[in-house]
Amino acid sequence: MIRVKTIPLAIIIVATILGGVELTRATGYWRTTSSKQPATFSTGELSGMPNPADIRGSYTWRDIEKAFGVPAFETASAFSPSGTPLDVDVRVSVLEDLYAVLVPEGYEIGTGAVRAFVSLYTGLPMDIEEGTILPEAAINLLADRPGVDQATLSSMVWPGLDATSVVESMPKPMSEATPANTNEPASSSGSGTGTGSGTGSREDRVVVGRTTFGDLYSWGLTESQVEEICGFSPGPRVQTVREAAEAAGVSFSSFKDSLQELIDN
Repeated sequence: MIRVKTIPLAIIIVATILGGVELTRATGYWRTTSSKQPATFSTGELSGMPNPADIRGSYTWRDIEKAFGVPAFETASAFSPSGTPLDVDVRVSVLEDLYAVLVPEGYEIGTGAVRAFVSLYTGLPMDIEEGTILPEAAINLLADRPGVDQATLSSMVWPGLDATSVVESMPKPMSEATPANTNEPASSSGSGTGTGSGTGSREDRVVVGRTTFGDLYSWGLTESQVEEICGFSPGPRVQTVREAAEAAGVSFSSFKDSLQELIDN
């Protein structure tokens, strides 16, 4: 039998552990803190954009805002079950406990609901798990955003709420809506953030390189109008029109003026 003295054995063990740590660091597997950068889409026109399906329970509302541009305070308020906004630095995994005794059997409001909310808010695609629903405040917030998928939003309405009235209350693009007074200027409830968060004043509605599809929708254009002028299918609302044009092999300048003319009229 081979006997190993205590001290040399301890040295061997420590050296093995340290060697393993250095190896995992070198290969990228060592993490002292969790990453709050979601995985990105790797192919197609969405390549490089964050994937809402990768949002984890350890994310805070602030983490989500940094990764996806979804306002932390606004979202935390929309998911608060008490009416008092959740702290923006609270992990979204707390929703599972907060709503456990509130939602009907067979339904859930948790991390999956946050993923679905971010997907609908940004227009970035993902498969939504069956039984995932949203708080009424979150539904109302999404209903106020131009271009939101109405069918998907209706399927996520809290059981007991009137899904039809929610969808009917969703704003229509200005080109489809009947103005109450044609002599009044369009509402300027926002300045255009790149995600279609507001209509913006007429002076703000200028098509530039950083203009997103969300901006175009919030300025009154429909998806079919944008597709007809650009010559390719529009991407998600958070994507810039220039990026989508480059991915489609189309020159941004070839249709930029046509878009501007339609917006101005």
